[in-house]
Amino acid sequence: MYPGGNQETTADIRTFADFIGAKLVSADGDEVVAELSIEPHHWNLARIVHGGVYMSLLDSAMGLLVSLHYPNRPVVTTNLNIHFTEPASEGTLVCRARFIHRARSTMTVEGRVYLGTDRLCAHATGSFRVLKLPS
Repeated sequence: MYPGGNQETTADIRTFADFIGAKLVSADGDEVVAELSIEPHHWNLARIVHGGVYMSLLDSAMGLLVSLHYPNRPVVTTNLNIHFTEPASEGTLVCRARFIHRARSTMTVEGRVYLGTDRLCAHATGSFRVLKLPS
């Protein structure tokens, strides 16, 4: 789930979001949208999507949103709070990430994961820090 750039240099970049099957749908300065087609390996023992899948999808989309504003600086998650609202076991998860607050080096982002377009499965807020490059 890499936002783009020079295809020759980004073609080999794979992230954890890629590993779980997340696909970038759109990304601009205001919102990142990602999708994940639910597969059996995403399930927990109850045969519903594991909470870690939601967390990873949200963290990746929210972090990408911040990274788009600082393309040459590392961005790290400092806090992630999630609420699981409804289970899912099949279909496509759609994650939407948007800014709540932007400061110079710390951003607060909101993310929501829906099953399809309207069934809210998880909601998160996260804080992200833009690191300084080493001198």
